[in-house]
Amino acid sequence: MFTQLPAPDHVLAFRLSGKITGHDIKRYKELLETMLDTHGAISLCVDVTGLSDMDADALLEGMKADLEFLSHIRQFRRGALVSDKEWPRAVTGFFGPLFPNFDMKSFAPEQVDEALKWAAELPALPKSDTPAVRFLPTSRDDLLAFEIDGVISETEFPAVLTEINALFDRHDKVRLLGRIKHLGGFDPAILMQSGLIPMKLTAMRKVERYVIVGAPGWMTKMISAMNPLFDVDMRTFPADREADAWAWIEAEPVG
Repeated sequence: MFTQLPAPDHVLAFRLSGKITGHDIKRYKELLETMLDTHGAISLCVDVTGLSDMDADALLEGMKADLEFLSHIRQFRRGALVSDKEWPRAVTGFFGPLFPNFDMKSFAPEQVDEALKWAAELPALPKSDTPAVRFLPTSRDDLLAFEIDGVISETEFPAVLTEINALFDRHDKVRLLGRIKHLGGFDPAILMQSGLIPMKLTAMRKVERYVIVGAPGWMTKMISAMNPLFDVDMRTFPADREADAWAWIEAEPVG
């Protein structure tokens, strides 16, 4: 069951309980679309404490709602998730660092009022004109090395795509090295850029080795879990072992 909760105009607050149906998800989408048309910035507060299950229609409609969510994610500021389960903490902990403009936080069932209050606050968006991605010269022409320091913006990403695609055009097999100084996430609008998916599909065929230096713990765990599923040999090294990463990728930094 979907139940809308009283909240400020710019906050969509609701409770999901029992078994969720496709009708419930459609109701959520209708309210969300109205709010997106009315407000430049909005927040969510979702109480899933009593959620038990969802039917097939709800699953399908939920996938459609997720796409709608991503296409407008630049308008979202905060998302509060209320639950007595552990998985909300995992969700907010994983996705939080990836979407720096959309703060996510989990709350216990007795903290509904606190969750609503937190969601209602609209923090200002951080602004920076400094590109987050810097390319590094190397001793190998078939290796693209780069450093990430900050939030990857929508405006700089086309240049990143151009550099990667140029590497793919020059070589049948390539290698990548990424150095992470500070991973501030990325502008969600990048997900909607037309060249992203073709680049990823090409990468799956052409990248033979990929190493990341200074990867946060959650990224290291994810890569370790996914590595057996793909032909790409991916590894991570802590920042103090960058020399080992260069040795494994069989290259040297230049300059």
